[in-house]
Amino acid sequence: MTSKQWLFSSCVAFTCLVSTYAVAGPIENYSSVTSARLENPEPGNWMLYRRTYDGQGFSPLNQINTSNVKDLKPVWTFSTGVIEGHEAPPIVNNGVMFVATPMGQVIALNAKTGEEYWRYKRQLPDDLFQLHPTSRGVGLWEDKLYLATTDDHVVALDAKTGKVVNVKKGQFLSPPEMGRVVEKAKLAGGTKLLVTERGTTFGYNNLVSDMRAIPVLKQTGCPVVFDATHSVQQPGAGGDRTIGQREFAPLLARCALTAGVDGLFIETHPDPDKAMSDGPNMIPLAEMAGLLKGFLKVRAAVR
Repeated sequence: MTSKQWLFSSCVAFTCLVSTYAVAGPIENYSSVTSARLENPEPGNWMLYRRTYDGQGFSPLNQINTSNVKDLKPVWTFSTGVIEGHEAPPIVNNGVMFVATPMGQVIALNAKTGEEYWRYKRQLPDDLFQLHPTSRGVGLWEDKLYLATTDDHVVALDAKTGKVVNVKKGQFLSPPEMGRVVEKAKLAGGTKLLVTERGTTFGYNNLVSDMRAIPVLKQTGCPVVFDATHSVQQPGAGGDRTIGQREFAPLLARCALTAGVDGLFIETHPDPDKAMSDGPNMIPLAEMAGLLKGFLKVRAAVR
């Protein structure tokens, strides 16, 4: 995993050779990713899979054009150490490039020099079989990086350090199995961990929330968060899409608070039916203030 430099013009080339790698210093002055920046990204940034929400995949940069493209030469290459196909585009935020590879790996690089800032690699189950190992990339929000893994987890990493900060329970896992997941996260260097319960697959197109999961997950020693809105999803129940039953999200949130959960995760939107994702299970923004007041009363009564 070597970074090499050629002092020519700017072009990035990726290879999959195996060697050593150079490590840069810590990421300093990381730029927080906001909704405004995602809606109107700066010309030099590529923070979404196809850069913008409309999926154009177009860069407004004009330094490289038809007259000089023939003169481009590589300035550095970087080997990820993975030989499977690399399909996810590099995500760039103000000079930091995040490269996602198959096998649950993310690498943060200095986009100018090719030097490595940090690397995260998830330890996948030994018996996991992937017919076509690949990665669909990562998501950025504020100072976090989010990675969906092949073993049905969503991992939140500190974008500056690559340390694990939140691990969501796979919806096919039993609560006791999360003990091993937390153990692996700690072995990877995670020290401030949250564990999120978000329902369990129950037959076709349905999830069930078993509140016995809350005290079981607490045995991991991590604060437990209940994801009230993802827990009411109905995967694939809309025929060509996932739908949900948002009317039950407040009820499940109150149940989780009664069971002793440490925090709630709730998706909201001014007009959920117009949301680009997860709208059917989102809570309308206008209802959130009243709901939060009620949740606080439940929490106070339980304590």
